[in-house]
Amino acid sequence: MDSYKILDGAMGSELIKRGLSLPNHIWSAEANIHHPELVQKIHRQYVDAGADYIITNTFRTTPRAYQKTGLNRNKACQMAEKSLMQAVEHAKNAAGTSTKIIGSIAPLEDCYKPKLFPGRGAAISEFSQLGRWLAEAEVDILILETMNSMEETEAGLCALKGIDLPLWVSFVLKDENHLLSGDRLGDALNMLNNFQIEMVLLNCNPLGRTKKAVDNIVDNWSDSWGIYPNLGKGEPSPNGCITEYEPMEKYLSVVEYALSGGASVVGACCGSSPEHIAEIKKLKYNFAE
Repeated sequence: MDSYKILDGAMGSELIKRGLSLPNHIWSAEANIHHPELVQKIHRQYVDAGADYIITNTFRTTPRAYQKTGLNRNKACQMAEKSLMQAVEHAKNAAGTSTKIIGSIAPLEDCYKPKLFPGRGAAISEFSQLGRWLAEAEVDILILETMNSMEETEAGLCALKGIDLPLWVSFVLKDENHLLSGDRLGDALNMLNNFQIEMVLLNCNPLGRTKKAVDNIVDNWSDSWGIYPNLGKGEPSPNGCITEYEPMEKYLSVVEYALSGGASVVGACCGSSPEHIAEIKKLKYNFAE
């Protein structure tokens, strides 16, 4: 048995590569309702490639996002819950007998714009609702992913601490030492010690930034950690499109570097495909306990 676990790869950018035009605001959430077969197929391909964990397609299944499409609050809540519940069902239908389902919760506004954070009170209320929905749908783990500031991360953790599920946190970075907000990564990791966190990860970061940040994780975090970086050169466009991709060899070298530093979970984010996950499966890289 390998000494590391494998996370899946991208959903949103993979939907785009397969011909979908994802709408503004709710982005990949639309596919849960209107293209369920494709969402499930992509999940299944990641499982077949070797993923031990798959993340639900719930990055934008929020009332806040649906309200931006013009719906009133009540209708937006109904549509968000419907899309979220269907997303979890699609993941479950694709999962193998030992596959764990991770319920994704993202920043409430644009994950690349931390200044749009709506405030602690609104965040706790909205994160609590999302956490309850995912728990009711019976995911195995909750993840606050692509978190861009200490303030929003702390609000999310406070909102979810009453839910009896393992909790993961993943950060998006400005550079190897700072979150997008400018908060120091070391300070953010120290804050996590006030909560019960099962796994800390870095996601949605370019390969070079991810590799440099691995050393920061090793120096400042003593528990389980992992990475799932982007495969694009630079950041994705506002609609999630990626036009230039990093070579597989560079991606695998970053994965190997993380594993040699003690990572216990590795996967991929925007721009990745089931092929990337299959290549991780081949590594057979055993790191020191």
